[in-house]
Amino acid sequence: MNKFWTRVFLLATAFLLLLFFSNDFGLIDIQKTSIVTAIGIDTSEQEGKIDVTAQIAIPSAGGNSSAGNVTIPAVSTIGEAIAEFNRKTGWYPTLVHCRLVILSETCADNDVFGFLDYFLRSEFVEDSCLVAACRGRADELLAAQTPVGELTSSAITKVLSSEAQKTGLVCVTNLRDFAKGYFSVSESGYLPVLSIKQEAESSGPDSSSSPVFACDKSGPIEKNETTVRRAAPAAETGFSAQPARTRNNFDRLRAPSFFFSPGIQYLPFRRWRPNRNPLPVSTASQSQNGPSEQASSDKKADIFDAAQTLLFYRGRRVEILTEEETLAFNLADTATDFAYGDVSVVENGAKVTYNLKIKISKKSQKLTFPNGKPVFTFTIRAHANVNDADQAFDVQKIARTSIVPPQVLRAAEAKLQTQLSNILQKIQQTNCDLFEMKIKLKRFYPKRYQSLQNSIFSDVQIKYDIKFDTMH
Repeated sequence: MNKFWTRVFLLATAFLLLLFFSNDFGLIDIQKTSIVTAIGIDTSEQEGKIDVTAQIAIPSAGGNSSAGNVTIPAVSTIGEAIAEFNRKTGWYPTLVHCRLVILSETCADNDVFGFLDYFLRSEFVEDSCLVAACRGRADELLAAQTPVGELTSSAITKVLSSEAQKTGLVCVTNLRDFAKGYFSVSESGYLPVLSIKQEAESSGPDSSSSPVFACDKSGPIEKNETTVRRAAPAAETGFSAQPARTRNNFDRLRAPSFFFSPGIQYLPFRRWRPNRNPLPVSTASQSQNGPSEQASSDKKADIFDAAQTLLFYRGRRVEILTEEETLAFNLADTATDFAYGDVSVVENGAKVTYNLKIKISKKSQKLTFPNGKPVFTFTIRAHANVNDADQAFDVQKIARTSIVPPQVLRAAEAKLQTQLSNILQKIQQTNCDLFEMKIKLKRFYPKRYQSLQNSIFSDVQIKYDIKFDTMH
């Protein structure tokens, strides 16, 4: 009997090894597959239809990957658009690497889960996929030019990263959390609002008479209206060999006012001076870049902003939080560890604005019924330091930057309480359960849920237990 089970075990092991080594491990044929990194959804001009835009990164075996946006107009469902990508591009789209879904503001007027349910059904899209709303159209947002020249979807995911959430700059939401709020008794949720801030247009070579500096493989180049001169190599001048062509007004590489010429004769016992008329530079290196790169350098770079937050009730947008309200919500509810905020006080008859670094040590929200009436209490404990101020102080106050004046701490507490009160007013007007009061009511007081579920926002009393501390 033992020999029989030993043989069965060996055969099963051999069979599993055969399956293991014959599997392709989910590898993707990069010659036949287009990798979708982001999906944008807009309402179509045709009533009841949507326009779906996919940002596709097409890899190649040689390592020269390309990317582009493909829009499928006037489709009824997201699944129809995904199937249409293959027919339109000839590449089979895969959503395994899709990390971002963007909804336009017109889509937010309808029940957004009419669009997001496809991603929940799909076995390829992860539940941690980021979801965001945008001002204007989603296809225009995905077509924006990033300052560093990377994929637009990659730049947006960095703006919506967990690090930004921890600092209170944005309210990050993924597909799983948004679905949990939508299907809960709260029927509420929130999404960050993406918008584009265009930088100033880069100065071209003819924009001013002052020299514009660039850099090629051999060193910095000085360009002006009359001459083009080549600088010494990076090792001699101290400049790095990285290109200086950018879409932003970054600091330009400064070339020296004169350069060493290879035709200098060194005479013994005599002082020599460099030749001030260097050899002309060939424009061959410039022609290799082509007109497209020069034209792209004149375009405006787009900066993404997601400081505002859109509130949803039953899948439709109902209200929006400002930047300060978003920060207050993060300080009170989300996983924000530290943040920076401005507080204004009056000192010696003058208004002084302090920039504080706030470290959160404790936060909680609790629903209780002390006298038979609902009371919702915010508890926040934070440690604050002076990060900056709009006035010049003496050296003693600058040295004691870890000590915040008491009036500044009280002003910070009052400001946070004011912003939370503004949020609660919006909640009361829209029934958006941003702080999950209904969930707490049903979980901890199920007998009171039936009688208070429709009036909890109007009947609840708010209490604030907010204390900011500093080093003494």
